[in-house]
Amino acid sequence: MAVAVNVCGIQIKLVEHILMVFCAISTFLLLLTPTVAHTSDLPQWPNASKYWRVIVNADQNIETYVRIHPEFFAHDKLITDLGIHDVTIGGESNARQTYERIRRLLESKGMNVGTYVSGRTVSLQARTHTRFPPYSASLEEMPTNVRYVGSWPSEPDRKIIDVDDAYTRHTLAQAILSLWKAYPAPFHFVDNMTPHPTVQKGNSWTTGCQYIAELRKMGESVGSRVLFNIPMHVSLLSDEETHQLIEAVGEGGIVLEMPWHNTIRQSKMASERAAARYRQLLDSGMAVVMIPVDMPLDQLTKWIQTWRKPMDRLYVATPFFKPPPGPND
Repeated sequence: MAVAVNVCGIQIKLVEHILMVFCAISTFLLLLTPTVAHTSDLPQWPNASKYWRVIVNADQNIETYVRIHPEFFAHDKLITDLGIHDVTIGGESNARQTYERIRRLLESKGMNVGTYVSGRTVSLQARTHTRFPPYSASLEEMPTNVRYVGSWPSEPDRKIIDVDDAYTRHTLAQAILSLWKAYPAPFHFVDNMTPHPTVQKGNSWTTGCQYIAELRKMGESVGSRVLFNIPMHVSLLSDEETHQLIEAVGEGGIVLEMPWHNTIRQSKMASERAAARYRQLLDSGMAVVMIPVDMPLDQLTKWIQTWRKPMDRLYVATPFFKPPPGPND
């Protein structure tokens, strides 16, 4: 129960205020926690010099494909995230058993298996539990004074946090860390990060990068690499924005669903700018995962081959239910 007093006619709820301050201070101190001392202590990125396929968004159906078509996965080393979908009410125990069985199978084949979480949205707990592990923090666990900037299109109960508000993003970061501790994995894939303003107006790029750095350090504090799905076109990043991204991601990774957008692909100058930016990002030690959405895979790989270096941490994602590409083609 909150204890209230009147000061100059203003009612102050002491307990709620103290709890809010305590939460803010605790999260701030957590963000000051040193990262793992040596990056060699963290899971290593796969060698992409010969084979660069990674698998993104795997579900329970991957088990069937691994057993029927083991040749599809002979060279795979990284599944960014595995989740059991369509979990029914009361079905969490079965979903956990399925998840653990499939994860053991994949790991027995030499693959690192990661988890998925939404970095900017929260949903009703009943909805988050339709997947295992839960795909986001729950709306119910968020304090009433966190700030939202709106709802996800077609999902009014899925709220998008205000990343510019430090208390709000630190509160969600704490909830995400709790998920990572509950479901440990060598890699954690964080979806729905702050878009670059050329893609969508909203929260600032500077604050978005701060949030990436905070989550990356949290992941490293529990011994995990973190990948961030960021809506952006690298050719449209300024020098300052590129530097901010490099500082934020460190030797973590980014995932891009628009790695070489059609508009940029049609311009030689824009494509050259994109290649130059990719070289900056990769030369910093960052990992880059490209998902060829709405574009031919062969066009993307042919373009990549004109500027990539053999030891780049550069990967291309293709569906697990299709035969994989050949060695870097």
